[in-house]
Amino acid sequence: MDSQKYTHQLEQFGKRLKQVRKEKGKTQLDIEVATGINNGDISRIENGKTNIEFITIAKLAEALDVEMFELFRFETSISKKEKGQVQKDRMIKKRK
Repeated sequence: MDSQKYTHQLEQFGKRLKQVRKEKGKTQLDIEVATGINNGDISRIENGKTNIEFITIAKLAEALDVEMFELFRFETSISKKEKGQVQKDRMIKKRK
């Protein structure tokens, strides 16, 4: 197993979680209150410093009022050209 690959994916998941949380206008404290997950643990998750269980992901998605798969909408390894297109697509979605 390539643990560096999984570490990168944990970091990407954490970044996505933080992005969704901020888009929803929620603080880590809001998420703690809604889920019972310690604020420090939420911080470690968002920074890709800890592995998390399925049930934790489910709680986070529920607290953010999103489907679980939305928390996994991140790129693992794409080219700069593809990345630019993804960003353009996101901008178009936001305008709608």
